Amino acid sequence: MLSREQILNKVDIEIKEIAVPEWGGNVFIRQLTRAEQDEYLKRQYGETRLKTDAKARNQEISSVNIYGHDTFICVFGVCDEEGKPLFKREDMEALKKKNGGVIGRLAVEIIKFSGMAGDVPVEEEVKN
Repeated sequence: MLSREQILNKVDIEIKEIAVPEWGGNVFIRQLTRAEQDEYLKRQYGETRLKTDAKARNQEISSVNIYGHDTFICVFGVCDEEGKPLFKREDMEALKKKNGGVIGRLAVEIIKFSGMAGDVPVEEEVKN
């Protein structure tokens, strides 16, 4: 049986190379960590909050909808051959100016590679 230390010390994030002919070459992508997947799903579906007064007479429902999901995925999933991210959070705005089809395709590949296909409707275009 695996020990706690063996599990926590195991490097289990895989990397693969994919072609991006529109950019004239290949890039590496990596699987997202559970924390990155959770942050992505929270961004995609937002948070719904219910505020109510003490007697539950006045209720207010608020939710958040954030766009730029595909660029978010690319910031975390596009990496070098060692798995280190190529982009930073502040690169999201610059990535939004790139070809939307390419960014969307990379995001779908990262989502599938991360085993999130059941969590996210990858057939639908990711919001840009």
